[in-house]
Amino acid sequence: MRKLSELVLSLWLIMCGISGYIGTDGGFATSFAKNSIDFLWHRGPDSNGTARFDKALLTHTRLRILEIGPLGAQPMYSRCGRYCIVFNGEIYNHLELRKRYLPDFSFKGHSDTETIIELFSLMGEHMLKEMVGMWAILIWDNPNEKMFVSRDRYGQKPLYFRSIDGTGWVFASEMKPLMCAEASRVTANQTAAVEYLALGNYSHLGQHTFFNEIKHFPQGHYGWVKPNELSFSAVEYWSLPRISTNNSIPFNADTRHQLKSLIVDSVLSQTLSDVPIGITLSGGIDSSIIAGVLAMHYDAPIQVFSAQAKGEIRDESHYFQAVLNKWKGRGFEVHLNEMRHISIEGVLETYLGIQEEPFGDTSIVAHGSLMEAAANANIKVILGGQGGDEVFFGYNNMALAILPQQLRKGKFSDYRKNISELKLGSKYTLRSLLQAVAPGIEHSMRVKSRHSRRAVLADSLLAGVDESLIRTYVYDSLDNVWQEAIYGSHLPHLEHYDDRNGMAFSVEGRMPFLDHRIAEFVAKIDPLQHLIGGMRKFMMREACREYLPEEVYQRTDKIGFHTPLAASIKKESQWVASVLEEISFLKPAYKADLINTLQASSIPVQKAIEIWRCISYQMWMRRFIL
Repeated sequence: MRKLSELVLSLWLIMCGISGYIGTDGGFATSFAKNSIDFLWHRGPDSNGTARFDKALLTHTRLRILEIGPLGAQPMYSRCGRYCIVFNGEIYNHLELRKRYLPDFSFKGHSDTETIIELFSLMGEHMLKEMVGMWAILIWDNPNEKMFVSRDRYGQKPLYFRSIDGTGWVFASEMKPLMCAEASRVTANQTAAVEYLALGNYSHLGQHTFFNEIKHFPQGHYGWVKPNELSFSAVEYWSLPRISTNNSIPFNADTRHQLKSLIVDSVLSQTLSDVPIGITLSGGIDSSIIAGVLAMHYDAPIQVFSAQAKGEIRDESHYFQAVLNKWKGRGFEVHLNEMRHISIEGVLETYLGIQEEPFGDTSIVAHGSLMEAAANANIKVILGGQGGDEVFFGYNNMALAILPQQLRKGKFSDYRKNISELKLGSKYTLRSLLQAVAPGIEHSMRVKSRHSRRAVLADSLLAGVDESLIRTYVYDSLDNVWQEAIYGSHLPHLEHYDDRNGMAFSVEGRMPFLDHRIAEFVAKIDPLQHLIGGMRKFMMREACREYLPEEVYQRTDKIGFHTPLAASIKKESQWVASVLEEISFLKPAYKADLINTLQASSIPVQKAIEIWRCISYQMWMRRFIL
């Protein structure tokens, strides 16, 4: 058992909210500072601080995870006095970086913030490649009057920005501080709206958000911003590695052991905390591996939070219980939420305020209820399985992309076995064949299908679509599929809702599978090993098999925190109909069809999802735009 005392080492690790203003309007700076602290207080309720300069301002709200002393307080100045930092995140290897690069430096305390600012004084942006963790950073260079901005490799920690009427820039961990009264009103991004309403896609347009005026700072980048510049450039310091195909290494006993070691080390490195830690556990492979690693290697109690819909078609409480049975007596303390019915009217407006954008379905509410339960149990740190599917090809479209590669390499037996075990049906079999022989045609058909789903939307909404913002990937290589999952349709919105839900209740979410060293190693291994015998994420399963109950290891379905959305919509059909009646962004016939659907004895799942998107977007418009 790895001792908790071996992991802690008197660190200060601080989650928080940060904001920054660059410009010369002193009155605006004062107002922005107050608004930022008010709007970001939930991200750091323990304390706050502000640093003011002639042409900049930095604010910080602090959530103490380890230690409570003042030496980790922010904004923090470098020893030389030149730089001032606000930082949101965790640098898990910061003590190693001290030993390697600053062995003779006399640090005041043990915070990772102090490590970062002194490393930056020594090596500037080159420090980013050495850091392991998650972060959003603002550093003011006072003599040169410019701001250094950076975000972690995957974008786990959020950072938004907007221009203030061409006179300056504002940055913040969330979007509400950037909607300040002194700036022009925000407007809805119609491209984001159409993508969400027609397809359910969101957080996939790169820097672009649901607001035209507010942008994401890109993940894996840094930049320098000056107060008198109308634009700035972001420089990439890390990108997802390219998958080896012709020169890949085999997945054998040696690589299996190396992969297991990387996963175990990542999980354990993210247990640093002075307070009890928790995990979310659905019974899926990813969260079950984290539970197993902690059960075997971590000797402190672990709080387990789960939302289950027992008796529903997509009930996975059996797998959840299998994990608990396997590790009985290993210190798990279970907090279970029953998710039979969620009052949409009661929670939608609240969660739109938390998320700041429309979202996929009520599973995000279920996740939020777990973060609330964690806060009520005095848990400030939660480890989750997000990122496992993206890194290890766990989604249907990712598995489908492996099948054509098997055909091209002549692995016909593997192809037939996977098709049979995946039970994808004739439609997906034909699609995989088309991807193998004519990926361009398959891509064109997919784009055409995407566009056809817009037919239900009003022409006035469609007129505002900027097609240049939308990237659709040709599945002619596994690299493209990986890029889409990490930077496009999957990971960004998972990171978004995890951060917002956790921080709404002052709980920090951590994602061990997003240690970049795991992806860099996985990229070297034969990618066809992600799908064996119908088992997605085969390499992950095999490397971590000892941590999984056999029932979980063998499962081939994927559920997550399922919530009975159709039943909830049916139960509140009167209120849902009243919201649908307000809508002007749908064609009348389609709107009438959705309202009529509410009168049926039961609502088909796909219709329930379409209704959800419409009412979610309408309520978001009410909250932020109208």
